[in-house]
Amino acid sequence: MKNLIITIAAIAIIAACNNSTSSHQKAGTEMKSDSIKNAAVYQCPMDCEKGKTYEKAGKCVVCGMELEEIK
Repeated sequence: MKNLIITIAAIAIIAACNNSTSSHQKAGTEMKSDSIKNAAVYQCPMDCEKGKTYEKAGKCVVCGMELEEIK
């Protein structure tokens, strides 16, 4: 009987600890998605790569044209 109570208590403690970790991960994900929404996105004006976008300005690897910012 004593072992059963200890086992149930251990399971309850482990379950309580696992829930707090998942809430922290969700908060970090939301912040990351907000910063992605505000970040500039660049794409080739000729659309050489069929909709592929880049995070930084530069030149298209296919045609060499300057990437344009997408709004």
